[in-house]
Amino acid sequence: MFQRVSKDPAVRILFCFCVLAVIAVSIVFFAARSHKAYGNGYQDKTCKSIQIKEGDTLWSIAKTYYVPECGSFTDYLKEIKNTNSLKSDSIHAGRYLLIPIYVTAN
Repeated sequence: MFQRVSKDPAVRILFCFCVLAVIAVSIVFFAARSHKAYGNGYQDKTCKSIQIKEGDTLWSIAKTYYVPECGSFTDYLKEIKNTNSLKSDSIHAGRYLLIPIYVTAN
């Protein structure tokens, strides 16, 4: 049913090396994507719970907490919406939001 590629030990070692190299590159790639803010002098990301006040908009709240290391402002708005499972920009006074905060290494 299955044929072996080769019984030569050198070919097997080369094959294992290639598989390990692909795994290592994948790990580095995904680690770099999930922690993109780390390379910009930011150590960690946390969330802060805030109560929405009368007159607040998602835009004004995001503007208060946005730093360029978050990526684009639009991406930061999307991150806030995803964190709070919001399908629209509509928010209501008295409710709470979790705001992603990037903490410096100080």
